[in-house]
Amino acid sequence: MPSLPRLHLWQDLVPRQGPLNMALDEAMLLQAEGVWMRVYGWEEPSVSIGFSQPISVIPDTQAGWPMVRRWTGGGVVVHDGDWTYTLAAPAGSDLSEQRAVETYREIHEAMIRALHEAGMGDCSLQSENTSDGMGVCFVEPAKFDVVWQEQKIAGAAQRRAKTGFLHQGTIQPVKLPADFGLLFARQLAMDVVVMDQMEMEARLLPAARELARDKYETMEWTLHRSAPSSNPGPRIAGAGSTVLP
Repeated sequence: MPSLPRLHLWQDLVPRQGPLNMALDEAMLLQAEGVWMRVYGWEEPSVSIGFSQPISVIPDTQAGWPMVRRWTGGGVVVHDGDWTYTLAAPAGSDLSEQRAVETYREIHEAMIRALHEAGMGDCSLQSENTSDGMGVCFVEPAKFDVVWQEQKIAGAAQRRAKTGFLHQGTIQPVKLPADFGLLFARQLAMDVVVMDQMEMEARLLPAARELARDKYETMEWTLHRSAPSSNPGPRIAGAGSTVLP
């Protein structure tokens, strides 16, 4: 059964580069009134890495791809046709106050119910950790990830801050119906309010563009916690053809 009373759903119709996607998620957290969910795409195949990861963990097969560092934790995620979403809730909300393991499980339980509606009836929760969460996200499942036919298809990362709760997740490599965002939202909340594209862009894009410019596009943020490496690394998404040293 849905555990949230209400959820505001923004199905973002515009694929965007990595830094702006991450900035929109953070801007949404800063402005969220209740629980908001954004479903979105990527302008080009990209890589995102967790807050504490060195860039040296990016696989050679993705070297040279646009990349961005997430504000949440977790492992390396390849974004190439995946289904990506973010949940944000303000401080003091149930999602913000619950333990991470509880929210992770509840969100993925709702996802499994939505996947069942979409015709994938044999999805289940991963029962045990097989990873430390710091490598390539979809190689080894963590506890309460979603698995299908013995393969991990959904994972996520979370952050709790003074501003509230942020959960960034992805489903891959399965193909989902166009209305999956609404199916998922209805399994999360009893009441789903679908947000207007133009209204959300007007509300969030100005702040997000500043965050992208001042944080997610910068070398300082991208190299955060990265030890020197002989790997030339990927270029920064949204920063032209710059190559990390």
